[in-house]
Amino acid sequence: MVEESSSKLLETFHLSLFDSPSNDSIVTKFVKEEEKLGNFHFNNVTWITSHNAHANKFAAGDNIVRQMATNQEYSTYRQLKEVGVRGLMLDLQYKDGGIKLVHGLVEYAFLGDIINHEIIPFLEEDRNAIITVDVETLGDREQIMRELRILLAQTTGFTSRIFRLADERWAMKSEWPTIKEMRDADQRVVVLSDNSIVTSEELGIMLRKDIVMENHWSKGLDKCSPRNELLEDLDIPWANIQVNSEHRNWTRLFTLNHFCCATGIESRRRVKPGGIGGGDNGWGILYPRVMMCVEGSGHSIKPNFIAIDWAHVGDAHEVADYLNFGGRLGTGQRCKTGLDCATGACGPMQRCHCQICNASCNGCAPGETCVVTKETGVNECVSNMTGLIYSGPSNDAALHFQSLAFFVIQTLMLLRLSFLC
Repeated sequence: MVEESSSKLLETFHLSLFDSPSNDSIVTKFVKEEEKLGNFHFNNVTWITSHNAHANKFAAGDNIVRQMATNQEYSTYRQLKEVGVRGLMLDLQYKDGGIKLVHGLVEYAFLGDIINHEIIPFLEEDRNAIITVDVETLGDREQIMRELRILLAQTTGFTSRIFRLADERWAMKSEWPTIKEMRDADQRVVVLSDNSIVTSEELGIMLRKDIVMENHWSKGLDKCSPRNELLEDLDIPWANIQVNSEHRNWTRLFTLNHFCCATGIESRRRVKPGGIGGGDNGWGILYPRVMMCVEGSGHSIKPNFIAIDWAHVGDAHEVADYLNFGGRLGTGQRCKTGLDCATGACGPMQRCHCQICNASCNGCAPGETCVVTKETGVNECVSNMTGLIYSGPSNDAALHFQSLAFFVIQTLMLLRLSFLC
């Protein structure tokens, strides 16, 4: 009896180390967004990816060393459920008889515990969710692969959902399947690895460089260069437009690494929304960098994964929604010039606003036009049905002046882009 009580106590203690699901419903916003993606092909969707998802404040607990090495606020489960990330970047190393999640020399949980207690429960709870697990491996990779085979045999709720590129059901597809098709097949986990030793066609673990092109994470947020440094100074595309696979000629995926700094502490300071452009995860910094990397990649395709630190802070999800569905570009961020704004327009109160222009106004949704308000001189988007488009006498002058300003700003941005890239 004492043995049974002790066992239950240990089990309760073990589960308390993980952020297990509650009875709360999934945040409605993310459910609705996912529902709208059904007819999109996988390669036409932009998702938010959590850089070092495992190195989070919840997993760090009271351990000061772990806290110093964190890049995320919430547990992996809450990042998926509440923050809405759909990509997890994880660093793996074989230690203490299993696969540990690490950040440099700092150890967090075992991979198996995170899969069992945080990832599988989320997948069970949100049947529309499709996630990508992108792993970086350290140390003895052959040992990692041996252990991974054992682990995946024991975690069928995860393994059975891994997307299989070579699956016969995709044989007749000329492009990545739609989100609905992946849901219907319950192949909702895309797994990428940095090393060929830790890959398996049978298990669905794909070599990252065969499937994805990406920018280098350490080159700073004011430029965009390929992760393959041999291509950095060459004016050629970062990779073949198609995946490197004997089975498929599908479009290569694109990861935009958008995180900085040697420490999570520094990156946390830089994502503060009160910063210029809304901080590193804000519209004014993130969206122009997306455009820079789209141009720099040589293929003019939008990123599928935007990898960031502190995924709960800033406008990254709004940027992803805009790339997926269109709408308005974000405004309101602090700015000094139009270069600090997604719209390219900094208002009189040093806040980003939409641009006054003749057509396709930058920052306004379809069916809207950007006009200057009489009271504040700040530009606002109004519906074309309101009759306010040319209502203000100052608007024509503003239109002429700001169109000229827009041309100058765009020219400066292009010059800066060509210099940086």
